[in-house]
Amino acid sequence: MGCVALTSLMATIELDFLQSIPRVSLDDELPMKFFEKLLSLQAFLQQKSMGSGAAIQELEIKIRDFALDAEDHIEIQLSNFILAKNGDDQETAAQQLHQTLLEAAENAADLLKISNESDDDEANECQSLIPWLSDGSLRRQPPKLEGRMVGRRHDYLLVKNQLLYSDQRRVILIVGMNGIGKTTLAASVYEDSSVASHFDVRAWITMSGEYNMRQALHDLLSTLAAEPNETKMRRTPPVDDDDLLAKQVSKCLKGKRYFIVLDNLWNNRVWEDIQGYFPNDSNGSRIVLTTTHFDQGSYTSLDCIHNMALLDSKESWDLFCSNPFIEKHMAPKFEKIRSHILEKCEGLPLSIVTVAQRLSKGNNIQQEWKKVEKELELLGFLDSWALTIRYNQLPQHLKVCFLYFGVFPKGNVIRVKQLVRLWIAEGILNPFGNEGLESQAYEYLRELIDRSLVLIEKWSSDGKLKSCKMHSALHSFCVREAQKNNIFCAVNTQQYPQGSFNMFANSCRWLSLYKHSFDYYVLFRINTPRSIFFFQKDDEISVPFKLLRVLASAPSSFFQRVPTQLQDLIFLRYLSVKEWFKGLDYIVSANRNLQTLVVSRSNESQPRGPTLHLPSTIWESPQLQHLKLDNSYVIDPPSMVKDNMQTLSWVCPTHCRTEVYRKFPNIKRLKNFGFCGSPIILDDLNCLVRLERLTISVSFGCIVTLPKPSMFPSRLKKLSLNGTCLSEKDLMIIGMLPRFEVLKLKNAFHGEVWELAEGRRFNQLRFLLLEDKKLKKWMINKYSFQCLERLVLRFCCCLENIPSMMYHIITLKSIELEECGPFVVVRALNIQEFRHFISDINFEVKIKGPEAQSLA
Repeated sequence: MGCVALTSLMATIELDFLQSIPRVSLDDELPMKFFEKLLSLQAFLQQKSMGSGAAIQELEIKIRDFALDAEDHIEIQLSNFILAKNGDDQETAAQQLHQTLLEAAENAADLLKISNESDDDEANECQSLIPWLSDGSLRRQPPKLEGRMVGRRHDYLLVKNQLLYSDQRRVILIVGMNGIGKTTLAASVYEDSSVASHFDVRAWITMSGEYNMRQALHDLLSTLAAEPNETKMRRTPPVDDDDLLAKQVSKCLKGKRYFIVLDNLWNNRVWEDIQGYFPNDSNGSRIVLTTTHFDQGSYTSLDCIHNMALLDSKESWDLFCSNPFIEKHMAPKFEKIRSHILEKCEGLPLSIVTVAQRLSKGNNIQQEWKKVEKELELLGFLDSWALTIRYNQLPQHLKVCFLYFGVFPKGNVIRVKQLVRLWIAEGILNPFGNEGLESQAYEYLRELIDRSLVLIEKWSSDGKLKSCKMHSALHSFCVREAQKNNIFCAVNTQQYPQGSFNMFANSCRWLSLYKHSFDYYVLFRINTPRSIFFFQKDDEISVPFKLLRVLASAPSSFFQRVPTQLQDLIFLRYLSVKEWFKGLDYIVSANRNLQTLVVSRSNESQPRGPTLHLPSTIWESPQLQHLKLDNSYVIDPPSMVKDNMQTLSWVCPTHCRTEVYRKFPNIKRLKNFGFCGSPIILDDLNCLVRLERLTISVSFGCIVTLPKPSMFPSRLKKLSLNGTCLSEKDLMIIGMLPRFEVLKLKNAFHGEVWELAEGRRFNQLRFLLLEDKKLKKWMINKYSFQCLERLVLRFCCCLENIPSMMYHIITLKSIELEECGPFVVVRALNIQEFRHFISDINFEVKIKGPEAQSLA
C-alpha cells in the first residue's frame, strides 16, 4: 500500500523542512528536491492501480518499503537533532540527517526511473488489446428474480411512477452501497408487465469493471439489435469506429419510446461519454442508471436521484423470512437468534438473503449460525472482486482515508470532527487552492460518502456532518486490505490474554486495540508505529515512543508503565487521554507539533468529581489548535497570544473577560463551563471576530448576564446555553445577531414563561432546541421564526402546548419530541396532518419516549 506510506513521508518532509520556520534548516535545496521526487512517485501511483499487473504491484511494494524506511530513518535522525544536548552533538546530527535525506532522494530517483520504464512497457502491452472483445463481456439481461421483492415496496412504487408518467425523457439514478438492492429494484420495475408494455424498446446492460466506451456502445447496439423488427441490425458485423457505433445506437432509438437500464456503472465517465447518444423525442423515454458512486458534477441532466437506504429491523426480518424454507418452518429457534442476525447484517439485503440461504440448509441452526456469523465477521458476503475494483479505482488520497476507517471498531459511530483532526495529525492531507486542511478533510469524507463507502450517521443542528460509520461488510474488506499491506494491525484484545500484545508493538504504522474476530495478521517486517488507538479500558502493551504522532484514548496506566520514555514523545500531533496524569504537562509543553489535546472522560454525563487545577505550561505547545478539557479540570489563561487556537473547551469561573478573549484572536469554537454561586457577567465577546460556535454551561442556579448586542461577534452562528437563567431581554439580544442560525436552550430560562412580543424575532434562526422542565408557556407571533426548519423539544414535561403559530411557519420541516406532555404531542401531530393536507409530504414529526410507544 504505497499510497499510505508515501503520503505520510511527504507530510513529514513538508512539516519539518518546508515550513516558513522549519524545525531543521539545512541551508540547501535538498528537502525541496526530495519532495518533488516524491510528488512524481505519487503521480505515478495515482495513475496506476494494484490490479494493473504483477510488475506494477511489485513496484508499488518497493515504493511502500522505500517510503516506510526513509521516514523511519529521517525521523530518527531528526529526533537525535532535537534531543542533542550541545552544539557539537547537534551539528553531528544535522550532518547525519543531511546524509539520510540525500540517500533517500537517490533511492526515490531510482524508483522514478523504474516507474518510467514500466510506463513504456505497459503502453506497448495495451496497444495489442481490444477491450470489447475480452472475455469479460457485458450482461445484456436483468438478473432473474426469485419471487417477489421484499422490503422495498416504497422504493418500487417511487421508481415505477417515475417511469410511467410524463412525456418528457427522464434520467433516473439509483444509488447506494454494494448489496443494498439497486439491481434488484431496477430489475423488478424492468420486468413489471405494465412497464414492459409501456415502451417500444427495452434494453438492459450490466457494465463491466474495466470501462471502455466502445465496449459499452457495442453492447448496447447488440442488445437493441436483438429486439424484434431489428433483423437487419442483427446481421451487421462488429464495428470498430466509435462515432459510427454512436450513430447506429441513436438511429435505433430515434422516434421510439425506449427504456434503457445501465446497471452497475463503475465509472462516472460512462454517462458523461454516452449521454448525448440517447435521442430526446419528448415521448416518455426513460434511462435508469444504477451506481455506488454519485457525483453531481459527473451526472448532469438527471431528473431523479433515488438513494437506497438500509432496511429497518422489520423489513430485515421480513426479508429473512421470505426464504421458502424458513417461511415454511418458522420455529422458536430462529427467534432466538433473530437479534443476532439483525445486528450482524445491519440492514444490508445481500447479507440477509445469504444468511437465510445458509441457515435454511443446515440441520443444527445454532451450530450453523456460529459458522455463518464468523464468516460474516471475517469476510462479509459482498463480492470481494467487485470491492477490489472499486478500491483500485479510488484516487490515492481517498485510498488512504478509506483504509483509515479500519482503526475504529466495527459498527463504531465516529465523530466527524475527531476523524478530521486525526487525518490532519496523520499527515494524510495536503491543502489545495486556498482551502485549509479541515475543509479538505470534509471534502474527502464527502467523496467517500458519495461513493457509498461511508454512511452518514447523524447531521448536526446546522446541517453539517456530525457523525458517520462504515457498514460492517465494507469494514471487513477495509481491515483486510490495510492489514495485508502491513500498514495497519487490529489486535484482537478478545483473543489474546492481557500482556501478550507486545508481539504487535513493531508490526505496523497504525495499531488499534479492540475486540473483533479477525484471525489475519501480517508481520513480515519491522514497522515502527506512528499511531496507537485504545478502545478498551486498559490494554497492557508497550510500544516505542520515539516516533509516535497519534495516541488516542490512552489510559494513564499506559504512560505510568514507561515513565522514562515520556521524553521521547516529541512528534505527537494528536493526544487524547481519559484523565490527567503526572508528566502530561511535560509531554504537551515539549511538543512543537501537538495540534490536538483532549483530556476528557468518555462519558461526560457522569457526576463531576473534584476540580483539578492544571499547569499553565500546556499553552507552551506552539501549534496547539484544539484543547478540550471536561468540567473536572481548570486551567489559567495563557500569558501569550495563541494565534493557532481554533477550539477551546474549559472551565473558566473567573476568566470571562476581554483581556482573556484577546489571547485567542482566531478561535472558532468556544465552550465555557462555569461553577460558582455568584452571578456571571460575560464580558465583551466582540473581539472574537472568527467565533462561530459558543457554548456556555453553568452550574444549576447560577445566573448569567449577556452583553449588549454590539458586543457579540458578528460571525456567531451557533449558541448553546445550559443553566444560564436568562431573562427575556437577554434572549432578544441573541435574536438580533445577523448570522445566527442555531439556538439550544437547556434549562436556560429565568422564569416559566417565554413570550416573544410583536417586533421581536429571530430572523435567521433555522434550528431551535428547548430542554426545560420548568417552562410552562411559550408564546410567539407569526414573524418570530420566519426561517425555522427544525424544532426539538426535550423533557418539556410542564409545557402546556406548542404555539399555534407554528402551523404557519412554511420553512418548518420537522418537529422532534422527547418526553413531552400529551398536549404537546397532539399539537405536533395536528401540525403534521395540516402540512400533509396542504401537500407538504416532506414534513415529519419524530417522537421518542413513552409517548412514542403508546402511539405505536
